[in-house]
Amino acid sequence: MGILISYERLEDNQLRVSFVTCQVLALLLSLVFRYVLSAGRVGVTARHVFAVVVGVYMAYFCHRWQVIHFFIQSTVCYIIILSSKPSNMHKYVFIFSMMYLTLCHIYRTYYNFGTYTLDFTGPLMIMTQKVTSLSCALHDGLYRDDSSLSPDQRKQAVRRIPSPLEYYSYMFYFVGVLAGPLTYYSDFKAWMEGTNLKPLIRIDEQGNEVVVIKEPSALGVVLKKATTAAFFGLTMLYVGPLFSARGNVDDLIIAAPLLTRFGYLHLSIMMARTKYYFAWTLADAVANAAGLGFNGYDKNGNPRWDLISNLNILKIEFATSLKMLIDNWNIQTSLWLKRVCYDRAPYQPILMVYILSATWHGFYPGYYFTFLGGAILTPAFRKMRQHLRHRFQGTARLRQSYDIITFTSTHFFLNYHVLPFVLLDWEPTITFYRSLYFAIHIAVALVAVLLPYRKQSRPSNEVAIAKTNGVTPDMNGKVAADRERNGTKTNNNKVENGVGGHRIQNGTITARRINLITDSAQKFGLGERITNGMKGFSHANYNGAKFAVSYVQKKES
Repeated sequence: MGILISYERLEDNQLRVSFVTCQVLALLLSLVFRYVLSAGRVGVTARHVFAVVVGVYMAYFCHRWQVIHFFIQSTVCYIIILSSKPSNMHKYVFIFSMMYLTLCHIYRTYYNFGTYTLDFTGPLMIMTQKVTSLSCALHDGLYRDDSSLSPDQRKQAVRRIPSPLEYYSYMFYFVGVLAGPLTYYSDFKAWMEGTNLKPLIRIDEQGNEVVVIKEPSALGVVLKKATTAAFFGLTMLYVGPLFSARGNVDDLIIAAPLLTRFGYLHLSIMMARTKYYFAWTLADAVANAAGLGFNGYDKNGNPRWDLISNLNILKIEFATSLKMLIDNWNIQTSLWLKRVCYDRAPYQPILMVYILSATWHGFYPGYYFTFLGGAILTPAFRKMRQHLRHRFQGTARLRQSYDIITFTSTHFFLNYHVLPFVLLDWEPTITFYRSLYFAIHIAVALVAVLLPYRKQSRPSNEVAIAKTNGVTPDMNGKVAADRERNGTKTNNNKVENGVGGHRIQNGTITARRINLITDSAQKFGLGERITNGMKGFSHANYNGAKFAVSYVQKKES
């Protein structure tokens, strides 16, 4: 048995070295792909061939014969797509891909129980996301009417079945075959065709369009992300072993004072996160180097390279709420759960998301301890926030105190509930919780069950606006004015970008009208869009701004 464990550890270490080697090679090849094999230099077919050949080689280099699982799942799903009616193809693809992933998870759990190994199920999980999201996008594009689609579904819809080369290129492209991040097919297609990199256009004082940035560069972002990945990689190697998650169930730690125990718990979970910070940040750098991940420009005209980013490290480490932490962790998987499950579930969408998330991750008992704990923790945190937050808004000192309290409590409860996800096994999880008499579980459950939801008070003018728009304010005090926002989306985008529409040559927008737009539009949730648009107008006027003035004036009257 000891020989078997030693061999498995050796094999896992070799796989880790292979993974890092391939990702560093992918980073270098991404620069070649971006600048030598760009869409302007070579055809799209050549780019597809290069991406899939290199991707398959990297998958084989890391996982050897296990790469056959990638081909089995992707090929069967492609046959289903080709042979099924668009009305049901997404269901069949979802069922088969999840069943195949489930069998592989069971295999991994049986042969490597209680240990974390970097095996083929990781890339297979990403491939499952790809094939299910593609089948849903094909269902939307080939079967459903545009009027029944949400704006996001309409944007992601795929209206032609990919050719075999396009399909396998999407499944195996070298940028994301080993560690993701998940890229949706519409974004992948735009990247391959070279249409995803948009220029930055400003308007001069004469109303002429001036190209400020012809093609956004990612070199600075890639260098920053690669450096960040290297830092967390070294931290994982040299500091991580000092704070092992299994140390939390060591007799010496269990016998220590509570403050020492919780301090060690915090450090061990922080170290457990470093492997994700390393892998996902490096994968993001590889994608950006290849030109994938461009997400437009910010208000200062700087390129944004966060379209497929999987996390925001600073917002995770300094989160002051559970929601803030969840929103910035494994972002693409959360989006996949929403698009594939939550938006399409016929009933109980939240429950379906929990079930899908748990099944997709695997079958270690620790996963389910964490998910069930999170199901209790979320409503408890929401109720506590409703009852406490308004009491700390009187002064800046009170608000600062509230942030400190919420920061501490968020990470304390997170560490407590996430530890089983790292431990994986049943026995150490029970040992840890039993040593604390399940006290925190009991306290959180009591808050979630006994503490009532607090009815939110709402400003009278906001209620009036909501009634005028024919909608009901939600529990968080937001006005659900979707009808107005959707109806004016095109024109608002013109204002936001500061370009577009026909030029109005005569006159300028006066200060009075600018103030009218920015002040009044704030009431309708349009303030940021219109204000940002004003920054790009200079002295030139556009129909987008003219529309905004008339829209707000109508609302005011």
